Amino acid sequence: MKTAFITYALLVLVLMSPVALLAQHKDSVKTLEKVTVGSQRKKPTFTAITPAQSLNRQTLQQINAPSVGDAARFFSGVLVKDYGGAGGLKTVSVRSLGAQQTGVTYDGIAASDAQSGQIDLSKYSVTFVQSIDLQQANAQSLLQPARGYAAAAVLSINTLSFSTEALQHTRWQAGLKAGSFGLWQPAAGMNLVLPKQMAIGVNAEALVSKGNYPYYIDNGSSSLHTKRENGEMRSFQGEVNLLKQFKDSATWQVKLSGYNSSRGLPGVVVFYNERSVQHLWNSDYYVQSRYRKFFNKNTTGLLVSAKASRSYTKYTDPDYLNNAGGLDNRYTQYEYYLSAALSQQIKERLTLSAASDAAYSKLNSNMSDFAYPARKSFWNSLAVNYTRPLWQINGSGLLTTINDQVKTGAEANTISKLTPAVAFSGKLSANSPFMLRLFYKHVFRMPTFNDLYYRVIGNVSLQPEYARQYNVGLVYCTSFKGAIKHFSISADGYYNSIKDKIVAIPNKNLFVWTMLNLGKVNIKGIDVTAEADGALSKQVAWSSRIAYTFQHALDVTDPSTVTYKNRIPYTPDHSGSALLSFNYRHWTTGYSLLFSGTRYVLGENNPYNQLDGWGIHDVFVSRQINIKQYGLQIKGELNNVTDEKYDVVRYFPMPGRSWKISLLINNL
Repeated sequence: MKTAFITYALLVLVLMSPVALLAQHKDSVKTLEKVTVGSQRKKPTFTAITPAQSLNRQTLQQINAPSVGDAARFFSGVLVKDYGGAGGLKTVSVRSLGAQQTGVTYDGIAASDAQSGQIDLSKYSVTFVQSIDLQQANAQSLLQPARGYAAAAVLSINTLSFSTEALQHTRWQAGLKAGSFGLWQPAAGMNLVLPKQMAIGVNAEALVSKGNYPYYIDNGSSSLHTKRENGEMRSFQGEVNLLKQFKDSATWQVKLSGYNSSRGLPGVVVFYNERSVQHLWNSDYYVQSRYRKFFNKNTTGLLVSAKASRSYTKYTDPDYLNNAGGLDNRYTQYEYYLSAALSQQIKERLTLSAASDAAYSKLNSNMSDFAYPARKSFWNSLAVNYTRPLWQINGSGLLTTINDQVKTGAEANTISKLTPAVAFSGKLSANSPFMLRLFYKHVFRMPTFNDLYYRVIGNVSLQPEYARQYNVGLVYCTSFKGAIKHFSISADGYYNSIKDKIVAIPNKNLFVWTMLNLGKVNIKGIDVTAEADGALSKQVAWSSRIAYTFQHALDVTDPSTVTYKNRIPYTPDHSGSALLSFNYRHWTTGYSLLFSGTRYVLGENNPYNQLDGWGIHDVFVSRQINIKQYGLQIKGELNNVTDEKYDVVRYFPMPGRSWKISLLINNL
């Protein structure tokens, strides 16, 4: 608790200091106008009609974020479940709605997992990522796949390869990272400009880590220091991207991507028993493509998207007690996806859009009596946006139809639901620095294959889980002359209500569980994000960013239970992050903070289930060296400077103090 208090005090000092209301330097603020496919510039995130946050490439290089899951922790309203280490699984929940309610897109096309409904963000490296964006409710562009309207929030991962900036000139880079616990991470990539407005990009990255970081078990007189077992990680990922721009400015993009990994799964820490032998293999491949064209003097837009993917997972546990001598479970998941979207601008202020998506998913396994489920999913959306000089309003309706089929056993009923959303933003005058924004959105999530068909615990009678979102926010953006150039801050209060929450409860005994629609959760919170930038002199520039969340996520299922109006597991009242960096000539140095308050590991909020808060402090320094037409960046990091002992998930200790050195060379 003492560490958490110190962390809170440091954050307050950062918030109150006129120097630390410093956020990104000037070019960082410009990159908030993120470039998407086709290089169409968007409004800054602070003036978006619904809450939006963004981390650009410069910021991603400054924070301790080897994966997208690590970077997402710097967004307000985001909770990341992290099981520790380079290969630790990382799933994201936005505003406590659950990982299954958070959509993830990679270069504009949705990533999916029909088996678990959760995307493991540890698979996505940030090495070649240009920006990571988090959008509440609906995206700003009406020209998008219908599937994008299905999620409560969308985390977008954007690379250069799907932007027409890739057509400007040939680029290449190569780098190596080395660090504590046997970490080695080489990477290389090239974007080659071809004749006839074409470009091809190739990149690859490998990661090797022993993951044997030390940790401390506190058990009074029997306390001991030991090292994490079974934390080794080996992975390789690569991509080939093709971009073509036609004479009419239409663009066509194709991506081939592969990911392979072998990782040990460190088990829960049990005193005097450090044995852990579970292992996980992943082999994921997909091809995706998009075609976008504007015609009729750019008043009509067409977007066609397609994707085919295959994901293989193997999980072994030799210690599992069964007649087969342990577990050796293998799953292969296939998905085929197609989308078409059309937008039409009517006069100057009114824009309409319609989209239709279809997906087919199936899951195979080597398990006996497996259901072999297959799912046909259809999304059809209509959206409208009306803009005036001082205000705008948009609304959407999404019709979702889900149909399951199985080879053995019973199958879930077909589900067809219509869910609406509406958003508004406005200013009192054209020069006012204040903006008010509101939104309401109704979403649902279909039970996953595991929820419905997993052996013993699956329940084919499950109903969808519904969530209603309400948000009211105030934004302030202004510019200054002097040490502070730009300053922006947003505060969004929200209320989420979840009905028919899907939960796992004991059935016959503690070893036999089943999935049921039992939960009701009410979530109230405030997200605050602030950014600023400036220059202390002609040679010294600075930037900073602050994100803070206050939240109450309460179980209101049954007044007669001990968990009634208790906080749901792993949802702290207070959490947030802070970034501060300085540039001097070719030198950059910076500091970052991540913190979380007290939370509970189970629905019953008693002292035994309480997990203490924590605060992590990281620092870095980098040097840019330019030699003729080449640039070399050398960077050193010291992470978890105070060697904080903490768990994100109980009994899964996180790494303590560590270091990392990276070298990056590229053409200028």
